[in-house]
Amino acid sequence: MLLAAVVGLQVGEPLLAHRSVTTEVLFDVAFVAACLYLVHIVFGEARHRLIGFLLFLPITAGQLGVYVLPSRLHTPSVVLAHASVIALLGFAVAIILRDLFRKSVISGDDVLGAIVGYILVAMVWANLYALAYMFAPGAFTVSTDIAAQLGDWRLKRSLFAYLSLTTLTSMGYGDITSVGQPAFSLSWTEVMLGQFYMAIVVAQLVGLKLAQAIGQASPGRR
Repeated sequence: MLLAAVVGLQVGEPLLAHRSVTTEVLFDVAFVAACLYLVHIVFGEARHRLIGFLLFLPITAGQLGVYVLPSRLHTPSVVLAHASVIALLGFAVAIILRDLFRKSVISGDDVLGAIVGYILVAMVWANLYALAYMFAPGAFTVSTDIAAQLGDWRLKRSLFAYLSLTTLTSMGYGDITSVGQPAFSLSWTEVMLGQFYMAIVVAQLVGLKLAQAIGQASPGRR
């Protein structure tokens, strides 16, 4: 369900969120709800859940501030929202990986959890790119065909999610690229982390599956 929620938001927001004020509100509410659901699902230990909830609160405050605060305070609200999302999702990825490497038996949920972690890594960097653009817009070059999307906060968030996913997978279509710092550093660290994630996590999953298969084939052995 968490995987479906994360993918649904990433696919649906750029298609529907900018259609009207109602859809904007609905997608913002859905995003906040997905973050709260992530806290409930990923953080099993009480102390981790408390930390996750404390990181969740400023996300809600930042999203709400865009609607209720004067326009001059919209930028601080957006910065707060991005920074809080980075902290919460980054913490969630760390917990997902920790739990995965503690496993002795692999299940379908573990595989789905690893996929969620991979998407969350992309979302972390999407918010990092969005913050970088707010403070150093010259660090990116954007095709004129999509440049208009940078004027809307939600479309900009989706645009940088697209940049992050194509960078994480080392595809890069060239319609939005890094041309200066801090975008350069963000790009190469994301590529490096993406390769590390795929290599290490897939190796762990395969190793657990092989060990599980061997154990089932020879139940008498210890």
